[in-house]
Amino acid sequence: MLLIADGMMNMLGATPNATKAAEAFLGIELPDAVSGFLVGMVNDPWVDADTILSTIPIDHTHFFRTVHRAYRLLSDLRPIHEIQCQDERDESLDWVGYFLTGVPTDSYGTGEDYSYIVQNADSPLPFLHQAGTAYIDLIEFVHRTVAAHFSWDEGGAQIVFTADDLALLGDVDIRSVRNAMGPTGSKPIRSFKAFQSDGDDERAYADPVDALDWLSGRRGFKCGRLDADWVNAGIPSTNSLSALGALAGMMFWLNGQTTEKMADKIGWDVEKTRAWTRGQGLDAFEAKRVAEAAGLDPKAYSEQIAKLMKKEN
Repeated sequence: MLLIADGMMNMLGATPNATKAAEAFLGIELPDAVSGFLVGMVNDPWVDADTILSTIPIDHTHFFRTVHRAYRLLSDLRPIHEIQCQDERDESLDWVGYFLTGVPTDSYGTGEDYSYIVQNADSPLPFLHQAGTAYIDLIEFVHRTVAAHFSWDEGGAQIVFTADDLALLGDVDIRSVRNAMGPTGSKPIRSFKAFQSDGDDERAYADPVDALDWLSGRRGFKCGRLDADWVNAGIPSTNSLSALGALAGMMFWLNGQTTEKMADKIGWDVEKTRAWTRGQGLDAFEAKRVAEAAGLDPKAYSEQIAKLMKKEN
C-alpha cells in the first residue's frame, strides 16, 4: 500500500493534494517531513516507521479478512468434509492472488526493486496463496474420491499436484520431491504431463494417490482429519474400484499413518497393501478385512466392491 501511495504522490507532484491523497488512501496522518517516498521513510533509521505503520487500521478491511481466512485454512486444519472448497477459493485464496497482482514491483522515483514481495515464494503473501491453493487442491481431490464417478481415474481428474505443490504440502525442499518423481514407476511418485509439449520437470504432474502415500511419510505434512462416517456415507455411491481402493489408503495417509502402518494392521506385506490402494487385486471377501483396519464399514465397503466387480465381469 505504501508503494501504491508513493506512485500517487509522485504522479501528483510535491503538492498538498499529493499528501492528502496518500493520507486518504492509507487512512493515516503522514508526518510533515514526508516528501513522496514513503518506502524510503520506512527504511529511514531516524523515523519511527513501526509506530506510523501500526496506526494503519487494517483489521476491518477486505484485505485483512481474506488473508486471515487463508491463514486459518492452513492453521485450524478442520475435518476434511467440513471444508467448502469453492467458498475458500472465492472468498479468500483468489482474493489474495488478486491483491498480489496489485502490488507494484518498484518504487516510483527511487529505482528500488520490490519484486520479491510478490515473486519470492518465501515471502508471506505468496507463500500463503500458494500453500493454501495446494491444500485446497488436496481437499478437493479427496472430495472427488468419495462418491467418485466411474471415470475417476481417467484424464483430467488426476491433474492435481505439481512438484511445487508437494514441496509446500510436505514442508520439504523441491529437490526432494523431484527426486521422488519419475514417469516409469520406479520412483515413489509416478509423474505425467498434461500435454506432450510440457517439457520441463516443473510442469510435470504427480499421480495424486502416489502423492498422498508419499506425503504421509513426511514429518512436515499435516491436514485435517478424514472422518470415517463421512466416507462410509459415500461408499454406496462410489462407482470406481480404484477410488474405493484409494479411500482405504486415505483413511491412513490423511489421519497420521503410512502404508507401512496399514500393512501391519491388516497383516499383509507392504507391496500387496500398496497395490490395493491403487485399485489392484481387490477382492470382496478381503475387503472386509481392509475396511476393519481402516475404520470403515466392512459390509458397505465389501458389498460395493462386489457390485462393481460384478459389473466389470
